[in-house]
Amino acid sequence: MRELSEIKVIRKRLGITQKELARKANVSQSVIAKVERNQLNLSYDKAKRIFDTLADLEQKSSKKIEEIMTPNIIGIKEGSSLIDASQKMHEQGYSQLPIIGSKGNIIGTITDKIFTKLISQGEKDLHVTKVEEVMGEPFPTVDKNVSVRAVARLLEERRAVIVKDKGNYIGIVTRDNLLREFE
Repeated sequence: MRELSEIKVIRKRLGITQKELARKANVSQSVIAKVERNQLNLSYDKAKRIFDTLADLEQKSSKKIEEIMTPNIIGIKEGSSLIDASQKMHEQGYSQLPIIGSKGNIIGTITDKIFTKLISQGEKDLHVTKVEEVMGEPFPTVDKNVSVRAVARLLEERRAVIVKDKGNYIGIVTRDNLLREFE
């Protein structure tokens, strides 16, 4: 659970009044005021309601990931050799590619880190070894309406996130997409 002191900061960042927050969270405005002045400790239920309301408002007010994603995922097909993956990554200027399975689903990833590890271990059969033999786990998948902020949290740990709409893959987001938001 977050700290109660964050309520005021988040509320102000969202540009809503204490009264608006109270109404949406189904608590009194005086409760919000007292919490913000650190004069009241809330029950778990009320605190959860307020934080859930703030999270919902943040989600609605945030830019959606669909707005910054790279459409048309470029991947490598299952059964392709490592040399094919390496060439595609070099041609596209990408450091990772999703691996597309025979049914069109994403089954894993191949990254420059995997290539670095293979080279350091003396791997020589890049023409023979298939991508699925050394692939990493698939990138996380999110709906197109998820906030940029939520995806940024995923990108702290992962290299890319796949974007879906109604079960179809529609794009990919990397840290580079986030960096472009600051230009």
